Amino acid sequence: MPTAEQEKRYSRQIRLPAIGPAGQDRLGRSRVAVVGCGGLGSVLAHVMVRMGVGRVTVIDGDRPEASNLHRQILYDEDDVAAGKPKALAACEKLRRINALVEVAGRAERLEAANADRLLADHEVILDGTDNLDTRLLVNEWSVASGVPWVYGAVAHAQGMVLAVRPDNGPCLVCLFPETAAESAAEEPLPIFPPAPVAVACLQATEAVKLLLEPAQVNPNLLVLDLWSGSCQQIPLQRNSACRCCAHRRFFYLTR
Repeated sequence: MPTAEQEKRYSRQIRLPAIGPAGQDRLGRSRVAVVGCGGLGSVLAHVMVRMGVGRVTVIDGDRPEASNLHRQILYDEDDVAAGKPKALAACEKLRRINALVEVAGRAERLEAANADRLLADHEVILDGTDNLDTRLLVNEWSVASGVPWVYGAVAHAQGMVLAVRPDNGPCLVCLFPETAAESAAEEPLPIFPPAPVAVACLQATEAVKLLLEPAQVNPNLLVLDLWSGSCQQIPLQRNSACRCCAHRRFFYLTR
């Protein structure tokens, strides 16, 4: 059960019937990895730490840039000037937010060669990346290892969220069956700053459900448009012909 210090810090969320003291205790023993710590990942890491998830690992090999600051909430102008890797700069901030949480920074890009080392021993993987290649790598690792992950993507004022539970619903390749690498855009995608915050909050909610009550995880693809104020739930079915979750053919893990 939560300690007196934890009960005081997390009292407002412990009052939620979906969490309660037992749920808070479970969060405090949980281990979550955030892959990518930009617009999505900085919110994801922030929320996981504030909620008291026991160990949060932040994985990102990039360094903060001025163009990040309008949407990546863990960084400021001093971080850009210092040029410290995002994973390390984020960890410094996160440790000041909650000393009760173990925060680890891994200043490297997730690849097939290091996926096991970086992702093993975590219970949920959170997608804070910005490219389909890395997401497909995470998806394959998830299917191969049985560890669930939560996909999130943002462009313009729109976003998508999908919780992937291996052997219990569709994977990302069921949604995007093409295996060719995503072509690089000539210009960075426009991003409306509230969009990654909204998408990451939905991802964080599904992550908490995966940790506390997997039966409550939303099986649908969530699609939202902040500018129009719309939010849709699109039912997905597992593809029996999926090369990843059905036939276990892994292209990105074997590169």
